[in-house]
Amino acid sequence: MRLFIGIALPDNVQRELVRVQQALKDGGSVGRWVPEGNHHITLQFLGETDALAFAADAMRQAVRSIRPFSLHLSGLDRFDRGIAIALVDGDIGELNALHESLSSELSDRGFARDYKRFSPHITLARAFEPGASGALESAVLKPGASFLVNAVHLFESRRIDTQMRYFSLHKETF
Repeated sequence: MRLFIGIALPDNVQRELVRVQQALKDGGSVGRWVPEGNHHITLQFLGETDALAFAADAMRQAVRSIRPFSLHLSGLDRFDRGIAIALVDGDIGELNALHESLSSELSDRGFARDYKRFSPHITLARAFEPGASGALESAVLKPGASFLVNAVHLFESRRIDTQMRYFSLHKETF
């Protein structure tokens, strides 16, 4: 199974991200758009593994000292490799603590540690090419797309027809 651990987003944030994607498309942007319902914040990519019990145990231990925290959408940007993203802001200190705690617990259970700098974001499109209107500059996030983070999910990524779909296999609430 292809697994990752992430933060699921509530419906109001999912709807706002879909609205922004449509605004980008309407502005002439093209890309491989993340399907509605698949938007999330990735904390750790585990790759191909069947070690569900180890991952769930790591999640359980990682959230012991984490308290619920708030995040909100704060803007749009693009990674150099053609990925359009929504930026998140808010209690980034607690988000970083969650990420580090999860990294440590997973490493203790034999998962490869990711040493890349954690850059919290939500992917909107891959192979993204902005339209003539400046796309990212012209698409605006509506205020109020904030959310409480009080759980992490172990997701399985499955290809269904031509699209990847994400399914929550385990949830740890804090």
